[in-house]
Amino acid sequence: MEKGIAILIRLGLTLQVIKTAIAGAISWELSSMLSENHYPFFAPLAAVLTMQVTIAGSVQKGFYRISGVIGGVIISMLIGHFLSLNAGSIMLVVLIGMAVSTAFKLPAQVTSQVAVSSILVLAFGQGYALSRIGETMIGSIIAVIVNALLVPPNTIPAAEELCLKLANQATLTLKDLTQLWNSTLPERRHIQEEVRELTDQNEAGIEAVALARQNLRYTPFFTKRRVRLAHLETGMKHLNHITLQIRGIARGIRDLKNTLHFNESNGEIEMLNQAIEETAQCVLQYGETVIHPTTEHLLTLIESIKSAQKVQAHCLTLLKKYESLTILRDVGAILTDLNRILKETGGETIVRTGRVY
Repeated sequence: MEKGIAILIRLGLTLQVIKTAIAGAISWELSSMLSENHYPFFAPLAAVLTMQVTIAGSVQKGFYRISGVIGGVIISMLIGHFLSLNAGSIMLVVLIGMAVSTAFKLPAQVTSQVAVSSILVLAFGQGYALSRIGETMIGSIIAVIVNALLVPPNTIPAAEELCLKLANQATLTLKDLTQLWNSTLPERRHIQEEVRELTDQNEAGIEAVALARQNLRYTPFFTKRRVRLAHLETGMKHLNHITLQIRGIARGIRDLKNTLHFNESNGEIEMLNQAIEETAQCVLQYGETVIHPTTEHLLTLIESIKSAQKVQAHCLTLLKKYESLTILRDVGAILTDLNRILKETGGETIVRTGRVY
């Protein structure tokens, strides 16, 4: 079976290609039955152009196409009622159609479709307008239905991959923060760049989860995927909060470095670094547990959290040594952010997440 699929893919017969061909054929047949037009070629054309990799993409593309066609037809009918077909009238319908779309800040796909439909209706006559709208609607709807029912795309694995990638990046970034104490300017800039990359990874993960949610919105099936997606959303929410805490810790270390001398406070700094590294390990285990919710991963995460809590509690003794309010504030802020990270990694998601294949 797998070899057969591999051969088809090598020949260019991917699932997307096959689904597009099926949608085009169904659109032609259905339009022929419902329309008096014996050559409803705009129906399969709309189906081909509407079919996208994701269901959400197909819905959006179909909506843009139908909106553009209706807008183009209206404009062309109004102008064609007073002007004959010539270079001037074509220029006028395109100019007005695209200007109106641009003025209302409609997507570029709608704007171009308005112009195309305006020209076609003006060229073939107003009697063509209704069939143009009808065929476009049929083709677009068929494309969405075929995409939703015939082996619908599963975007959850991509969301899982980005979620795990974010957890790994958060772990590395958090560990690298321990180098801020005695780093040179280029090294500090490198770590700051890591923090910015972490923020970008967080945004990519949120977008992936949102895309998966949009896809499942248009199909009544796959209850297990919906449950899995709900857990991924919870996991991403926790990782998003962790990202914010990491940024806070980076600021706290930079502030504390200005008032705490590395040579004189080497022991305290080492203690804070240990707390940061232990907490970073919890973030890594949390990501693994969200994606692979086995008992082994869960127990490992629980042990990591307990170990990190002990180290953080031991770090509280630092507050007794210093009288400077500035140092107390900065150390307290770092420990508070570390504790918040542990609360995020101990979220209810770790005991309820299920994996869907």
